Amino acid sequence: MRKVKTKNVMIVDDEPDVLDTIAQILVRNGYKIIKAKNGQECLDRLKEEIPDVILLDIMMPGLTAKEILKAIEKDSRLSRVKIIFLTAIHMPEAEEGGLLASKQVVDFIEKPFTIRRMIDAIENAICCFQILNDSRI
Repeated sequence: MRKVKTKNVMIVDDEPDVLDTIAQILVRNGYKIIKAKNGQECLDRLKEEIPDVILLDIMMPGLTAKEILKAIEKDSRLSRVKIIFLTAIHMPEAEEGGLLASKQVVDFIEKPFTIRRMIDAIENAICCFQILNDSRI
């Protein structure tokens, strides 16, 4: 029998209300969360703990989303982490900026969004993540 693993989600958003609200929703839905208020904190936290999924805002001060993606892609320990953009940016803008080119970006959710949409996106990313890991054993 397989042990059910706690699902780890990192939330990266510079808006404290958004960060806390998403964290509360995910905790109530059985996820373990890691919070980061900007790109640098995200990268620092990733040195300590590797989540299954990162919910990443695009518009934040400091490091750009592109810089964060490049740093994550360069770190082999993070190669299986899935990234979901959770942002006020529209998809065409993100495409123009080359943000959807990363193989680790698996979904794009525009704010405002429904809780169901976010949970479904996380579950889909984790499902695929687990299938890929299991097939490599």
